[in-house]
Formats: sequence, structure tokens, C-alpha cells
Amino acid sequence: MKHVLLFFILGSLIACTNLNKQDKFPTLEEECNLAGSSSKQCEILNLKDLSLDEKENLMGWVYLNGLDNIKPNYDKAYYWFEKAAKSNNHEAINSLGMIYFAGLGKDKDFQKAEEFFLEANKYGNKDAKLNLAELYRIKDFGRSPDFEKAESWYLLGIQDNPSRAYEGLSKMYLDQENYEKAFVFSEKSAELGNPEAQYNLGVFFEQGVYVKKDKMQAEYWYEKAAKQGHLNAINNLNILRQK
Repeated sequence: MKHVLLFFILGSLIACTNLNKQDKFPTLEEECNLAGSSSKQCEILNLKDLSLDEKENLMGWVYLNGLDNIKPNYDKAYYWFEKAAKSNNHEAINSLGMIYFAGLGKDKDFQKAEEFFLEANKYGNKDAKLNLAELYRIKDFGRSPDFEKAESWYLLGIQDNPSRAYEGLSKMYLDQENYEKAFVFSEKSAELGNPEAQYNLGVFFEQGVYVKKDKMQAEYWYEKAAKQGHLNAINNLNILRQK
């Protein structure tokens, strides 16, 4: 009798555990039913042109960033990205890397971020190369930057996103106080419309770093970046015009 009772209790605990897991992480259909027919969850479920893994990835993105009346939920975001990643969805795999890179609901983890970015790149993700470059460039995770690896990935990333790659190379050379190369790559990126690079060019000209001080050039590049909503550029532009 005791054994029967024990098995009954264990069975009940397992059933409750499974139920709790389902309640916490429902299926796409259950997400829709819980949120209501006019919800973003139902909109995603009913997208006819997307595969199941693409819908799962999109659901992850919604929970990662928040949208409409949906608040960010990193646990749910991770869950949906992980489900999509099982189908080799490169966007979801890259997002898992970003979660470990930025520490979004998970502890920052260099090795896991690196593994996911490498896998995403293998499946053709166009952001993964530059994410790897950033991972190797920054002073974080209790390790020193690996500028050699960072540079190699930035150069590979030029084919996918030249504006971001050039801007990243500029930051890398600024980290090494190589102002000549930093200026060259900032200029390349700025000419492609990158607001961060445009702001950096403004700083170069305002402060006379590597180039001669040039208020007109500084104002020109700050204004370019400011028109794209770059807050530091807006602030610097206002201060510069008051001088």
C-alpha cells in the first residue's frame, strides 16, 4: 500500500511539473488563445508565409524586445529562440548568442556566445560575423581583447554589412589608439550613412584628433548623425553652435 501511495504521489508531482512547464511555455496556439484573437501572438500564429521555426523565432523576438502591450520576457524569448534553433533557424541561433553576449536573462557567457555566433554564421546569418568581431574586440568576460581575431571577422563582415564593419574597425583602432586607421574607417562608414561613425568624425574634427580642428566639418558630421536621432551628436551640435 505504501508503494502504491508513493507511486501515486510521484506521478502527481511529475504531472504537476509538466503542467507548470506547459503553463509557463505554451505552444503557439496556446499563446494565441491566452492572449486573445486580436493579439500579436495570434497575428504571428496566422502568418501564412512563415514556416513554424520562423514563427517561433518571431515570437522570441517579440518577447525579447517587447511590442505593443507585450512586455519583454527573457525566459520566454529564450524558450522560443531555442525551439526555432532546433530547426537550424540562423536568426534564432544568432539571438541566443546575443542573449549570452549581453546577459539578457542569462549570465554573460563568452564561450556560449561564441558557439552560437559561430553556428549562426555556419547557417548563413549575416550579423554573426560582426557579432563575433565585437565579442573578440571588447574588454569583457574577464578576458583581454583579441584584436587579431576581431579584425579578421570585421574584414569578413564587410561583404554583409560594410557600414557596420567599417565602424567596428574604427572602434577597434580607437581602442588601440591608432587614430589614423580609426579616422579612415570612420570616414568609410560615415559616407555609407552610419550615424555612430558620423558622430565620431564630428569628434575627430572638433577635437583635432589626427586631423586639424575644423568647426565646419565637425558641425557637418554632427548634423548628419543628429538627423538620424543620434543623441550625443544632437548634444554636441547644440554646444558647438553656441561657441
